[in-house]
Amino acid sequence: MTITPITTLEELWNWEKREDVGNEYIEPLAHYKSHSGPQILVCHDMKGGYLEEETVEGKQFENEKYPYMFLNWWEIDIFNYFSHNFVTIPPEGYTKIAHKHGISYRTLSIFKLPEFPGVLSLGTFITEWIPGKEICSKILESEEAMERTVASLVAVSNHFGFDGWLINIENEIDENKVDLLVRFCASLTRKSKQINSNSKIIWYDSVLHSGKLKWQNALNSENNKFYEACDAIYLNYNWKDGDLLRSAEFGLLERIFVGIDVWARGCVGEFKCDQSFALAKLFHMSVALFGPGWIYEKFSEENQIYKGIQFWSKLYPHVKTRPLTSGNLSTNFDTGMDGSWHYRLSNVQLQPQNITTSCHQVIGKGLTLFGRHRKFLIFSFDNITFESMKIVCESDKPIEMILNRTELISKMNEHEWIYKSSGILESISIQTTSHDETVIRIFSVISH
Repeated sequence: MTITPITTLEELWNWEKREDVGNEYIEPLAHYKSHSGPQILVCHDMKGGYLEEETVEGKQFENEKYPYMFLNWWEIDIFNYFSHNFVTIPPEGYTKIAHKHGISYRTLSIFKLPEFPGVLSLGTFITEWIPGKEICSKILESEEAMERTVASLVAVSNHFGFDGWLINIENEIDENKVDLLVRFCASLTRKSKQINSNSKIIWYDSVLHSGKLKWQNALNSENNKFYEACDAIYLNYNWKDGDLLRSAEFGLLERIFVGIDVWARGCVGEFKCDQSFALAKLFHMSVALFGPGWIYEKFSEENQIYKGIQFWSKLYPHVKTRPLTSGNLSTNFDTGMDGSWHYRLSNVQLQPQNITTSCHQVIGKGLTLFGRHRKFLIFSFDNITFESMKIVCESDKPIEMILNRTELISKMNEHEWIYKSSGILESISIQTTSHDETVIRIFSVISH
């Protein structure tokens, strides 16, 4: 069933769980380990959202015509699906992909729940201008109306399996209602965590304690109550170095997300986003990257895998690649696009951790490696202890499998490698033997 946004307050208040779909939206978190320090949030806002290629059925493209493809899941911590609809629910495919890569978590009793703040896949709750002020007036009319809104938002995120909200109030609030808005944020944060210990509610830098709409580009004494009621704040994009420095006086650095607009509206963006990332890294703050779909909207006729590599390769020095926390996995590196150029977002499989011009996905093929006797890091792991391990890898040319960057793994047959001794799993690399490109079609690891 295709997910659609909620466009009115009445629709939100009257929202009911879809009893006929069961748990089709559920995808448990995999390969995730909490880490302290700065995080990377991607705020995906492209062409109004809810595109045909994001539906369950997907979209048929003409040959050599690409959709936007986000493949750098291991380099981010939070995925926020954004649109200007009142309540934006992430499409099912994005939530499932995020969960496969450990970007999000869905709380269910049948899964063992980790006790740490989760990295999240977020929806968006937005009110704007005069219509937005009218909606806020209804929500903040009473404590009961406010709590009814909170309950509905929690129910929606719980049902669709995502983990929180970006709260973006882009309209003025009556000053005598600001305290109730703060309580709305606090209640949403608290009640979200009651059903999902990994939830996160993020406040967008907009409204002040006075109720005025005035972007601060900083965390300060005029907006810090909202930050304190939520899990984090997402700063507007027109910040200067001094704004970031002063923000540090009002909150934890990793809970302050420095807004970077890829469209370069108010900050250094486009293919120079690395300069803005470097400043955020200098201040040890988190980053909220807005609109990376710019590479598609600007270069829609070009190969989106290559454009993604061009964009993200400049950011690699400023981001962490998260390791896998399980020694068991299976993937064909599917990008969602098959050989007939039909794209389904939900078909995207586990992606490699080191996407470069020499190691990347190819439509209808798998993972392609370029260069003879070159070593390619495919996955890094979180120092996992194992008693024995088997790797199954189907490739079109002979390859060698390397454990922890240096140790060759014994090959049992054409597609299997066995490591019979116990050890610590830090990484698995592939070394090519052919002058031509080598295509990896299936890759799986089974460890005990």
